Amino acid sequence: MNIIDTRDLFKRQCELQSELESLQDDINTAIAEVSEEQAKGADYDPELDTAVEDAEAALSDWQSEYQEELDELNALESEVGGEWMHGETLIDEDDFEEYAQELAEDVGNMPCDQPWPFNCIDWEQAANELRMDYSSCDYQGNTYLFRS
Repeated sequence: MNIIDTRDLFKRQCELQSELESLQDDINTAIAEVSEEQAKGADYDPELDTAVEDAEAALSDWQSEYQEELDELNALESEVGGEWMHGETLIDEDDFEEYAQELAEDVGNMPCDQPWPFNCIDWEQAANELRMDYSSCDYQGNTYLFRS
């Protein structure tokens, strides 16, 4: 069953945001060093320009590889809302019927060791009824349901 805990996504989002901020700080530090040297009017070291270019290239490389992922996580956080960092469960829409059955077993609404009449339940209908309490969101090409 494809279930995601948003605490894992929050952790990844924080990692990416930290990397981005670090790269931006590197650029700002390199620019500040250039400005400081230019203000002194002393012999200007052209390698300082290379440090700025290298920092900007590192940021550009990072953005081409990770910016879309960070943007998607930020958008998902906005959509899911309040419990994002504390743990909201995202259930793949295709697995929701199985989730509903497991939830019924977990909360004790149906004993697992008694087959009849519990093996006669229309789990598709049960999942549809349960779904009314859930909202949907899209993440990495899949639709997930979460408690609203």
